[in-house]
Amino acid sequence: MPAIRAVSAFILLVLAGSASAQTEGGDTVSWSVQPAAATGDRLKLIVSGTVQPGWHVYALKQAPEGPTPLLVTLDANTVATADGAVAGSAATKLRDPAFGLDTQFYASAFTLTVPVRLKSHLAGNQAIPLSVRFQTCNGRVCQPPKTVHLSAPVNLQAGG
Repeated sequence: MPAIRAVSAFILLVLAGSASAQTEGGDTVSWSVQPAAATGDRLKLIVSGTVQPGWHVYALKQAPEGPTPLLVTLDANTVATADGAVAGSAATKLRDPAFGLDTQFYASAFTLTVPVRLKSHLAGNQAIPLSVRFQTCNGRVCQPPKTVHLSAPVNLQAGG
């Protein structure tokens, strides 16, 4: 465990601010991800979504018979593993006539926090890949669920 703490105690996040965000998306939501503060061998990734006007993206929690909920997963990698549940900013809760039940969604900018645990054997520039599965609607039509792939850049420096 000391090796994990030595590596992660000296984590540097590359490309500060919005420059560190990788953006990807389609015509209804723009996505970006960047690393946030690290504590020991733990790191939080901040996924940001910006929904286009007139559209909404369904949030993390939905009724089983409802729309496709947001799902954020770490892709297979050698840098980090998932370390807890994904949390999201407060979502709007309304009865959705298309589904006939209460739903939760975002209709503007929102963030998701993804906790990860760093692996101990790496140093230097690395990337933590993740996938975001989501569904959007605009009151007239719902698009089929989509998945975007993002990558959070980190620079790990071994400590002495």
